[in-house]
Amino acid sequence: MPESVLAEPLAQGCFDGAAVTAEGAPLAFTSQAARGANAGRLWDLAAAAALGTPLPGFPADPAAWAFGAPAGAPTVAWTYRDRVHVHDLATGHEAVLDGQPDLLGLAVHHGRAAVVTVFGPASDASVVVWDALTGERLTEFTVWLGHRTAIDRWILHAAPAAGPLIGLPGDAAVSILDVERGEEIAALPGGYAVLTPSPDGLVLVQPGPAEMRVSGLDGEALAVLETPGPCDQVAASLAGGRLIVAAALQDEPDTVLAWDAATVVPFRLVKVPAPVNDLALAPDGTLLAATDDGLHTARLCTGHEI
Repeated sequence: MPESVLAEPLAQGCFDGAAVTAEGAPLAFTSQAARGANAGRLWDLAAAAALGTPLPGFPADPAAWAFGAPAGAPTVAWTYRDRVHVHDLATGHEAVLDGQPDLLGLAVHHGRAAVVTVFGPASDASVVVWDALTGERLTEFTVWLGHRTAIDRWILHAAPAAGPLIGLPGDAAVSILDVERGEEIAALPGGYAVLTPSPDGLVLVQPGPAEMRVSGLDGEALAVLETPGPCDQVAASLAGGRLIVAAALQDEPDTVLAWDAATVVPFRLVKVPAPVNDLALAPDGTLLAATDDGLHTARLCTGHEI
């Protein structure tokens, strides 16, 4: 049986989305509904405290914002009124780009922090890569996705661990793009997926009806994790040298299970006060759950426990 872990309240309110850094300090960014308008906020998970002031007019749609630390500094990008705002959360510097892309992500382009924007139609999507600091257009290319659709979904990214690689999930395939080379380098089975670093390099984690599949970017199955049923929200991170995966159960959306991918059965169970809207998992083993009842954290593991 998995060990039960207590979920601790971090903040009250209605939270739509959550994202964390893939490496380094456990920082998170959240989207929160506030007085009819959403606001974005940076959090220090180690200190369990908010940092700085909220960003007003922040979108709720996860396809409309992206957070990470592609070049070491925490960066958030979001769309607002036909513009893309790119905010360095360490310095307060902000670049503004013209356009209203369908999808946003972060990557590393020849050592520079980059914002990746994707414009439809899905069958012949245009990808534009920008310097996150200066707003300079770094490259642009087109990717043929056939009848697969990535528009109105999300970009898979895990910078800096993923370097120039991003993923576009579609119904038929997940397209892995190299934004430095300007081309698709792999196509894996489609559906909901999470891109994350692991001891085996970058992997995709994809839920199924009664299992969670971990695959390398070459399509090789590296692990199959047992689930008691289908899962809605999935998060994964390289923590303590192991790949940790967490997911909320579709039939019990207030219940989150966690797996060490080296084993097939869950090792942690977390109950949260309300159904999970979004999950994120930091590299120090801290789980972050965004719900309509508030923001909640749970310590799944430390480097010494796994």
